[in-house]
This record gives sequence, C-alpha cells and structure tokens, in this order.
Amino acid sequence: MNGYGDKPDFKFDKTQFDPFKKYMLPIAFVIGIIILGYSSVFTVKANQEAAMLRFGKYTETVGPGLHFKLPFGIDKVYVGEVKRIYNEEFGYRTVSSGRESMIDYNFRGASDVSLMLTGDRNCAEVHWVVRYKIKNLKEFLFRVRDVKSVIRDVSEAVMRRIVGDMSIDEVLTIGRRKIEEIAETEIETVLDTYGCGIDIQVVNLKGVNPPGEVKDAFDSVNKAVQMRDQITNEAEGKKNKVIPAAMGKQQQAIREAEGYKIKRINEATGDTKAFLAVWKEYEKAKGVTRRRLYLETMEKVIPKCEEIYIIDKDQKGILPILNLGESKVIK
Repeated sequence: MNGYGDKPDFKFDKTQFDPFKKYMLPIAFVIGIIILGYSSVFTVKANQEAAMLRFGKYTETVGPGLHFKLPFGIDKVYVGEVKRIYNEEFGYRTVSSGRESMIDYNFRGASDVSLMLTGDRNCAEVHWVVRYKIKNLKEFLFRVRDVKSVIRDVSEAVMRRIVGDMSIDEVLTIGRRKIEEIAETEIETVLDTYGCGIDIQVVNLKGVNPPGEVKDAFDSVNKAVQMRDQITNEAEGKKNKVIPAAMGKQQQAIREAEGYKIKRINEATGDTKAFLAVWKEYEKAKGVTRRRLYLETMEKVIPKCEEIYIIDKDQKGILPILNLGESKVIK
C-alpha cells in the first residue's frame, strides 16, 4: 500500500517480459529489412528523369521506372521533370491561370524589365515569356548554380539588344515575329554555351505598347497611319482596276489596227496582182482587151441606169424636147 488508497504500487521490475523476448530479434530484423529496402529503392515518374550521385560524384541519369540505389546516403538522387514546359515571364506575371487568367503588369519592378529603348530613341514596354524544357538533367542540375537567374539575365540582355536595333514602328507592328525568332535563336545559343542543359521551346511577345505617358499620342498616330494606309490601299485598288482596263483597250485598239493594216495590205496586194495580170494580157492584145474591158464595164453599169439614151456620133442635132418618161433610142 502507498498510503493514499488501496491501490497497489506498479513496479516495472516485476513486469514479466520473458514471453516477448523471443520475438524481439525477428521484429528488429524485419524492421531493418524494411528500412533498408525503403532507402534502397526509388521510383521515377513518367515525366521525370533522375540524376544519381555516389559519394557526391555524378554516376548516371535514369529514366522512368523503379530503380535501386545504395542506402544510408551513399547514393543521392535528384529528380527533374524533363517533359514539363517551364515559363519565365518578363514584365508581367500570371496571378492565376485558367479560362479567365489574371495577369499583373504593375507589380513592383515590372517596368524595370519591360521598359526598353528602341533604335530611333523611343521607349516601348515589352512583355514576353520564354518557354523551355530540360534536355540534359546533369547539366541543368550541376553545371550552372542558378539556371533560372541565368535564363532571365540572358533573355533580358538579348531582348534589349534586338529591340534596340529596331524602330518603334517595327517593334509595335511588323517586327514582332522577327523579334521572337531572333530572340529564340540567340537565347538558345548563349545558354548552350553556358551549358544550362535546357531547350528553348518558344519566345512569345505578350504585348508591346508605348509607355502610358505617351500612349494617347501613339494611338492618334496609329489611327492616322491606318487611315493613310486605307486611303493608299483604296487608291491602289482603283489604280489596279483602271490601268488594266485601259491597257486592255489599248491592246485591243492596237490589235484592231494591226488587223486592218494586214487586211488593207492584202487587199492592195491582191488588187495589184490582179491589175498586173490584166495589164500583161492587155499588152498581148491591146485592142481586144480594151474592148473586153469596155464591154465588161458597160455590162455592170447599164443595168443600174433607169433610162438609156444612145446617140449616134454622126448625129448633127438632137430634138430640143424629149419625152423623159420613156426610154428612146435616137440614131
């Protein structure tokens, strides 16, 4: 009794552990096997690769599946998602993505990245994103200390140089696709030189705008330029419509004149050949030919006459009154 009640004191030295002693060693062995197995096996997911280090030295890169390693920290495993597309945003940040994404352009330090000077000494706010994948996990993990910072520094430097070589009109309008292509190539080249182990998928310009202080002036200029282009295009359309029609009429008139020319030449040539043929026959028999020509001509002319008067060449006088209503023959 302990003096505070009727309950007996509980003493560990009187607890009987003998029935459990024979199970302790097997249980410890099983627990050790489980711990050893757990620390010796690792799984790589389908979109991942794993780089293995043994005593701190790189040994190999393994793909998806179940793999084994030496336990107790001898082998260390670093996993990377090699099939995932990573984004680095410049001059903006995506607050939430989905059907209606929320994008913030006014966070602290955004203008330090987006505000750039163009080749004609104008300012433009350029927002862009670099999308990339890991192509060499070893280089990505161990070659460069901070790959993300290197990507951002190189991308910003390349973009500033490209924008600085173009005019504000090119940056805002027709030069955007060219900027994307050049930036993608140059960023990839520089990062490969550093051995970052990444593959640039695409560089997209999300927005290129004039600074807010002069945006209204730029909008007015753009409207004027658009109106000018519209008027120019309409004039070009009318020109392209009128000039071909005039050219067609010109060619038609030229072809008609050439056809008439050929026709007249052919007719004149035919008449000349016919005349020469008649002249040759006339030279052979002048009297007969002259009389034949005379008769042929009379044969054509006389049927067209309404009244015919034949006067003998030896006739000395003609009656002063003639009955013009009838045809008469005077000898």
